[in-house]
Amino acid sequence: MAIIQLLVSLIVLGLLYVRMVRRETPDQVSKGQAITPVGLGVLSVPLSFIVFLGVGYALVKMGKSFKDLPAVAGSVLRAFIMAGLPEEITKLLMMLLTIRIFRSKIRNVYEYILIGAGVGIGFTLLEEFFYGSDGFIAFLRLPTVGAHMIFGMIMAKHLGMAAHNRAIGKGGIAKEYILAVVIPILIHSLFDATNGTSLLLESSDEFQQMMGIILSVAGAIALFVLQIVIIVRFKKKMEEYCSLKTS
Repeated sequence: MAIIQLLVSLIVLGLLYVRMVRRETPDQVSKGQAITPVGLGVLSVPLSFIVFLGVGYALVKMGKSFKDLPAVAGSVLRAFIMAGLPEEITKLLMMLLTIRIFRSKIRNVYEYILIGAGVGIGFTLLEEFFYGSDGFIAFLRLPTVGAHMIFGMIMAKHLGMAAHNRAIGKGGIAKEYILAVVIPILIHSLFDATNGTSLLLESSDEFQQMMGIILSVAGAIALFVLQIVIIVRFKKKMEEYCSLKTS
């Protein structure tokens, strides 16, 4: 089942990514520039686990527990520590590494967005392989399979805008860097708080369980819609992003 989940993710995200690469005007990035961020995205999965262990250890040493907080607040904090922070920070590091490797070849904001999408896809492929061992969970995750890709696209767009603003000497740079970090972590943490890390779903209270189920469904629908909105929006603005030079 894990292999099937990996193949499904590869086909769906691969087709989207290839189309994104081919849309770039006037010239497309090289194969190496397109494939490298995907490979680094795969490596970000074990790195994010290391970051999670470090943050979790610090939390334990402080004597803090998610269950000491109200269910909603505890769920959000749990999601932030277990997924939002470690996964988005390590993907950011891989994007920065890719940007460093191809610093002399990256020409515009759209190429930054391609890097973000590639890293997000690489992360997804390995993560889905792990989750694919449970067929039911794998099936439930299919509607949100593009989540890491769009998180990466949002993050990289703001990194690209920071580079563009620096290149033209106008606009905010620090603001774009802040948005690049805060927005993906926030969306990721809020979604996970309604699903994988929800304390409401683990509650023995029937009312809290029902609220957890409602929030879980609402969160999945919201993220599914967000994926479509981001992909369509970035497609429509592709030519604009290609025209925003970063060097």
